[in-house]
Amino acid sequence: MRRRPQALTEVREAPPRQERKRATRVLVEHHEVLRGLIRRLLETPRSEPGRRRALADELFDELRMHELIEEEIFYPAMRDVTPAVGAAWSEHRQLSDQLAALVRADPRTGRFDRELRVMHDALESHAHLDEERQMFPEIERFADEEQLIELGDRLQARLGRLRSSRRLRTVHRLQRALLRRTAR
Repeated sequence: MRRRPQALTEVREAPPRQERKRATRVLVEHHEVLRGLIRRLLETPRSEPGRRRALADELFDELRMHELIEEEIFYPAMRDVTPAVGAAWSEHRQLSDQLAALVRADPRTGRFDRELRVMHDALESHAHLDEERQMFPEIERFADEEQLIELGDRLQARLGRLRSSRRLRTVHRLQRALLRRTAR
């Protein structure tokens, strides 16, 4: 006689829900991820070119994802709240250009160090001075609180999907490879 499987008696816990955060908080936390990668790059000596390249690749991926979530979700939603959105959008182009210069540079060289310092300064100018000290306080003053939280949910969800996307990882890997080929 065949036995029936027993019903599960244990209660399975639902995975913890992500904390709801304002969009500005989500972006500041992701700025910290980017700053941490830059810090680790600055601390890694030329004698470890493989590690430097891996960190530069990780910075490339994270910065591209950051630009995507801001440009797809945050900036369009906030463009009527503050005119600073237009300037932030153009700064992304500058950051992308500098990121390309960093990725093209050989991590064993002084050129890589120079491009990294410029990248650090450009990121700090954009993230800290322009967004965190000027744009975000203005947005928090004038935007609806519930809208900021809903945007925060959307930003977190989109970032999670981007980070888990095999397709995006492949695209980024190809972009980096093309940049490095053009450096020769």
